Amino acid sequence: MKAARIFYPALLLTAIPQASAHDLQYTVTGGQAVVVKLFYADNTAFSFEAYEIYPEGEKLPVQVGRTDARGRIAFLPERAGTWRVKAISKDGHGLDFTLTTDAAATLTGSDKPVFERYGRIVVGVALILGLFGFINLYLKRKKT
Repeated sequence: MKAARIFYPALLLTAIPQASAHDLQYTVTGGQAVVVKLFYADNTAFSFEAYEIYPEGEKLPVQVGRTDARGRIAFLPERAGTWRVKAISKDGHGLDFTLTTDAAATLTGSDKPVFERYGRIVVGVALILGLFGFINLYLKRKKT
């Protein structure tokens, strides 16, 4: 019976890192986004087409993706400067142009406090350990 008293809490301690690996977090940020709308001459949106955004003088893009249903690209520049936007569809239509931003986007984070992220895990572990404690006390009283 002593082995069981040691085994169950040890089993719980091995489950804690696995439970925290499933913690999905999020942050909501805002700032001065640059929004580029791409459209054809007949005012049809350049929808769901690939694009790349490069800082001036760089060979690797800082952002890649697809335009939205309305043909828009949104990005938050990390600094003031000139940016190259390259958007090309599968059929060969596209643009390659530069734009200049006067300031970097100002981001404000809204990260959750640690207790809010891990509070449920701590409470759950405490409840389970408390339950095992009460069961252990009950079994000890029953023996005597």
